[in-house]
Formats: sequence, structure tokens, C-alpha cells
Amino acid sequence: MIEDHGLAQRGQLVQFGRRQIPPRACVVENKPHVRTFLADILDELGFITRECSAIDLKPALAEFWPDLIVLGPLNRDVDVPAQLRVLKANGFRGRIMLFGGRSSATLMASHEYGEQIGLTMLPPLGTPFRDGDLRDNLSTFLPIPSQTSMPVDVDQALTNGWFELWYQPKISPRSLQPRGAEAVIRVRHPTWGVVSPAYYIPAANDPYYHALSQFVIMRAMGDCRQFSAANNPVDVSIHLPLPALADTQFIDRIVQCLPEGIRESGFLIEVECDDVVHDLDFMRKVASQLAFRNIGLSIDNVSAEGASLAGRRELPVVEMKVGRKFVRGCATDRIKHAVCAEVVATARDAGVRSVAEGVETQADFAAVRDLGFDLLQGMMFAKPMEPRKFERAILSRRYAEMA
Repeated sequence: MIEDHGLAQRGQLVQFGRRQIPPRACVVENKPHVRTFLADILDELGFITRECSAIDLKPALAEFWPDLIVLGPLNRDVDVPAQLRVLKANGFRGRIMLFGGRSSATLMASHEYGEQIGLTMLPPLGTPFRDGDLRDNLSTFLPIPSQTSMPVDVDQALTNGWFELWYQPKISPRSLQPRGAEAVIRVRHPTWGVVSPAYYIPAANDPYYHALSQFVIMRAMGDCRQFSAANNPVDVSIHLPLPALADTQFIDRIVQCLPEGIRESGFLIEVECDDVVHDLDFMRKVASQLAFRNIGLSIDNVSAEGASLAGRRELPVVEMKVGRKFVRGCATDRIKHAVCAEVVATARDAGVRSVAEGVETQADFAAVRDLGFDLLQGMMFAKPMEPRKFERAILSRRYAEMA
């Protein structure tokens, strides 16, 4: 058992490794881009993270209760030993990891100073570093449990602002540049950190059904506006259940609340393949109503049954997305390969885009590229990211390469 700085002061002990509460890490560095880079890496490892400059270290200790402080070289006006003394004076009992130039004598001297004044120092992290170097340093905390799917009270999550939208890019198979993104719901729980939900969309008879659907639409369009304002326009798709689309008054209320610029940009709403196949006439009606609002439909989780749409007149969608179970392993499974090929042909005949979701291996990537998919999506390219990271890591890079 290792004492946790924040929880210990409240009379609790926390066990790292197989612990149930993710550890908290605070990155202290005066260069915003450096601390954001490190915070993103720690976030991916399962930490709950916060960033701050040296001047904000003391308030961060009182508000955030970190288990780990990652402390950078700062600058000539604020040295590392001074920050170590701040930690000591405030009774910090967590771990401290310094980072800086691999051959820096100052880094080693600061590390030794921290040990001399009685702080718990992890091995210093020399830059540039490998993933293995960071994991070795954080062995006290790892392995951190994978994100937990847990039941969430929708009302509580909405009231407390726990819901977020993250974005996973859709990649061109030829240029490997992002050409769109799918928004997925995440919950930033105050105890569990960022949690990947199974499905948080409540049933149509749930009183919070419309509230959550409204949140998804408004947040997605707001993010689209932010991306466009930063010269990073991107087509975003969101997943909504069919009853939300059937309620045209609900859609009208949402659209009327949006700025004109967002109304004109347009985006996609993904619906389940079964809904389209089983009631194609109704979906045509929904699609025509949404088209007046510059909203397109995408068929999600297209299966062998979805391929039966071939030859149907006026297919009411602009995109067909093959489900993961047919994309994973399609390079070696002839049945999956045949389903993917049939969907691509159906999409091409209907004049709509085809998307392969769940691309995770080089072999599957080569297979779906050769089949002629217009867009690819999967962990091989990028996992879902919060808007800030998505814009910085994906969209800004695309804009720089196009400039």
C-alpha cells in the first residue's frame, strides 16, 4: 500500500497498480506546448491529468491533490529546486518525476536535491525519451486498469457537465489525410476519470432522451465552428437513435438555436443499418426533411443485410459505413472480404461514400484500400481524442501540409 497525497489527508489509503481509482498527475512546466504534450501522454496511460505553470503549483496542490508531479526545467527566473521546496513546504507525499535534457547536469543535481530534502523522487526522464523509458519510470503506478464501462445517471452527468464529445478521424486511404471525423460520447467522472461508455443514449421513453440528444448535436456543431474558426474545417458525424430524427419539431428547435454559419456548414447523423433496411420509405422521408437543414444521413454498422440495399432507388444517405466485425480480419476472411466488396459496390452505384470502420492492422488496411473504400477509420490511424487534442494533433497537421 502506498499513501496517496490527496486521499491520505482525508484518512484514506490507495493501492496503485490494480487500484480502483486512477492516479492523478500534474505537469508543471512554463512552456504550454510542452506540458500539454506530456499531459496527453499521461492521459493515454490512464492518469487524470492537470497542467500548470510554476506560479500555479501551490493552488494546484490544494485543488487537484496529485499523486504525481511531473516537473520540467522551467526557466532561468524559476528554478526546479525552488519548486521542490514548495512541494516540501506543502507536505506533498506523492511521487515527483523531473524531466529535461538527457545529458543535463542540472537535471541530476535537482533530482539529488529532491532526495536530500526528503521528497519521493522517481528516476529523472531524459529527453528525448521512448515509451519504454516513461513506463519504466511510472512502474509504481502501472498497470493502470483499462477504462471501465459503468452505469451513469444521465441526469447527474448532464447536470454536472461530465459528458464530453471526442473525435476519431476518418482518413483518406490514398493521402492518409483526415477527411472527416466521428464524434463519440465520453464521460469525465470526478473519481474514475475519462470513461468510455457502452451506450449512454437513453431509451426514447426516458425523460432525459431529448436532453442528451440535444447536448450531442449542440456540442458537435459548436466544435465544428471552433475547428472552422481555426482554419481547420472538418465534416463531423454523430450517432443518434432513430426516434430523435423522427421528431422533426425537436430537430427544428435545435437548428433554430444555431448560428447561421453552423447551419450552413452541415454535418452527418449516423443511423443503424437495421433502421434503414427495415423501413426504407420512412428513412427517405427523414432524409428529405434533414436535407433542408443541411444535415446528411450515414448508415452505420452496414452488414451483409445492408448490402441488400443494392439497386434500391434513391438511397437516402450520403455515406455507408461497414461495421467493425466485417473489417477486422477482412484481409484473410473471404466472407468478410466479400461483404466489404459488396458494400463498396453498393455505395459506388448509389453515388455515396463508403467507410471502413475498425481498421487496426496493416493487412486489413491494404485490403480495404484495394477494395476502393473512400474513407478509413480505426485505431491504426488514431483513437478518439478530446477536441483540443484532435485539432492540434490531426487538423492542424493537415492544414500545415496543405499550406
